[in-house]
Amino acid sequence: MAWPIPSFAYTASLGAASPAIAAILERYALSLLPTNPAQIERLMALSARYADRLQPDARWPDVDYRSAGRARWNTVDHLNRTLVMAKTARGYRNAGHPDSVLNAKVIRALHAWTSRDYQNPNWWWNEIGVPELIGEIASLMQLQLSPDELARIAEIMKRSNWQRVPWTGANLTWGVIIQIVRGCLEENPDTAAEGYRRLYQEIKIVSPAEEGIQEDYSFHQHGAQFYNGGYGLSYANDVGRFIALAWGTRFQIPPDRMAIFSSYLLDGEQWLVRDDVIDYSSVGREITRKGKAIAHREWNAGEISLASSGYGLENVVTALAAKSTPLQRELRAFAARLQGQRNAPEFIGNKQFWCSDFMAHRRKGFYTSVKMLSNRMRNGEKVNDEGKKSEHLSDGVNLLYLTGDEYKDIFPVWDWTKLPGITAIQGTLETGETNPIGVRGKSTFAGGVSDGRYGMAAMDLARGNLLAKKAWFFFDDIYLCLGAGITLSNDSEHGVVTGMNQTLLNGDVFTNQSKRPVPQGTHSYHPGEIAWIYHNHVGYGLGPNTRVFLKIGPQSGSWSEIGTGSNQPVTIPVFNLWLDHGYSPRADTYQYIVAPGATMRQMAEHAAKPAIHVLSNNESIQAAWNSDLKLVTAAFRKPAALVTPIGRITVDQLCLLLIRKVAEGWKITASNPENKSLVLNVEIETYGAAIDLPGGNFAGSSVSSMLNAI
Repeated sequence: MAWPIPSFAYTASLGAASPAIAAILERYALSLLPTNPAQIERLMALSARYADRLQPDARWPDVDYRSAGRARWNTVDHLNRTLVMAKTARGYRNAGHPDSVLNAKVIRALHAWTSRDYQNPNWWWNEIGVPELIGEIASLMQLQLSPDELARIAEIMKRSNWQRVPWTGANLTWGVIIQIVRGCLEENPDTAAEGYRRLYQEIKIVSPAEEGIQEDYSFHQHGAQFYNGGYGLSYANDVGRFIALAWGTRFQIPPDRMAIFSSYLLDGEQWLVRDDVIDYSSVGREITRKGKAIAHREWNAGEISLASSGYGLENVVTALAAKSTPLQRELRAFAARLQGQRNAPEFIGNKQFWCSDFMAHRRKGFYTSVKMLSNRMRNGEKVNDEGKKSEHLSDGVNLLYLTGDEYKDIFPVWDWTKLPGITAIQGTLETGETNPIGVRGKSTFAGGVSDGRYGMAAMDLARGNLLAKKAWFFFDDIYLCLGAGITLSNDSEHGVVTGMNQTLLNGDVFTNQSKRPVPQGTHSYHPGEIAWIYHNHVGYGLGPNTRVFLKIGPQSGSWSEIGTGSNQPVTIPVFNLWLDHGYSPRADTYQYIVAPGATMRQMAEHAAKPAIHVLSNNESIQAAWNSDLKLVTAAFRKPAALVTPIGRITVDQLCLLLIRKVAEGWKITASNPENKSLVLNVEIETYGAAIDLPGGNFAGSSVSSMLNAI
């Protein structure tokens, strides 16, 4: 049987003293329920299984009630199961077929928790996770709860005291939405109003020294960490849901705050999503959690678990896209893409997140990104045993997505010294630094330049005794990767490699020399032996003087090696491609192109008649010329001059440049990768331009200027 789910209407009996909080509570409860018949059936079946296994003491025999896990707390499975039953019980009541037996079991299971008041060594569970789940269950069962039970629930929810030690970012958001739900359950408009007031105050642009939404719509949490896909995704989901719940009531969001939040979704989160995946470079230590995605298709979990559909970004954006706002059209387009609609408009462009050393590049058939590290950012964190191998996650990781499935749950078997894009010491995760995880970079030079469609990212890698100059040049159907000055000093025991890609193996692998698929195993190719390698609709074109290794086949590991997951061995077929720099390299270089969505015939054409030409690849200048676009892209690490097909370019400051030849002259886009305010003087032949590069919140952002040839 499937139940009919009403629209966002509310029942007056749920709080006649305050129609606004009655509406919010009813909307909140209804938002927790699936509407798809197949999803409803699965929820009902799972509920029946849990109800049947509930013991006389209202607990489950297979739940570990003595668990002390800080990240994965097994005891909280009790509340998740109670929530599944509460959703089903509410659905039956909505359909006019209340199930008194199921109702009673939900109440008993809830009381079994509140009377014993299980707690965890990790404060987060006691002050956020449990209060949030308890509030969800209570919102579904409010009319069935006794005053004493509601009082116990309210006391547990009051532990989420965001005022005692001021919380920020996602933690604050969790705290205030718990207060809003508590205010609704207690029928106290003042409590709910205070929560909404603080929720909206947190929708703001902060300085780079603060946590929260940055000027470029990246999100920082736990210090200067890029966290749009972790804490920032939770922030987007929770704030967005409670904005939608309050719409049309006296708690509706002010227009100026809605403008900021809409921009965070559109100019932040939207850039990072491919299918149902949010870029793994943006999730921080959550990369160690199996099944990480923007939302799971099931409705049988609470929001403190892996986000299920009711709490996910798709539902949030869809709900907000139905509201009349200045950015409604853009939100509808984003919602259509999240829903997987075939006719959804493409989202194409290039963006440098200058506050976070991160570049995103989108085209019709693919999305790729680069995560870098400077002394302005932390490279990650190891918290509650999550993130055990995160040393290199900001060392130029260059992930590439065509379908979004390329890296799904590959992480326990990854070779973490050969992550896509990084240059790293082999044979050890030690970098020569005392604390290689959770540290700021040593270099000031890391950033990008973008005109909104094309871009270049560049960084000076400095990890222990390893140094490298790295750059990525993003065009339309191809991007170029360069490395120079690769040097490992005082270490003769370890080699150095640059990872090109390490993905799930999907189909055959070919080279330009192979008529048949390359067999499984590890293969090495001397410089000049092959021109390109092809796998899963992606071509990799090799530059000169490049020794390449290709490994095809199973790799093994376990989730517990990287986080708090299972210690059971996992073996997965992997495509692993890297460049070898040998032992103790001195000023070594590399170059290669990546062609997402190309055919093997197109790879042959790229090799025979390249449109991208390397103009310089040394420790001072890394630069390229795209003859099809008439575009020069260059990273100047000091004042210098460069001869190019569009003229001799001279700069008086280190900078990143895009210069495109147009009919009336040159369009120049520039940035300072040290995030400093300065005047950059650029000359092209005998023509010159002075470009003011900003400071403050905009330090490191790109500025475009027209240089006319008159």
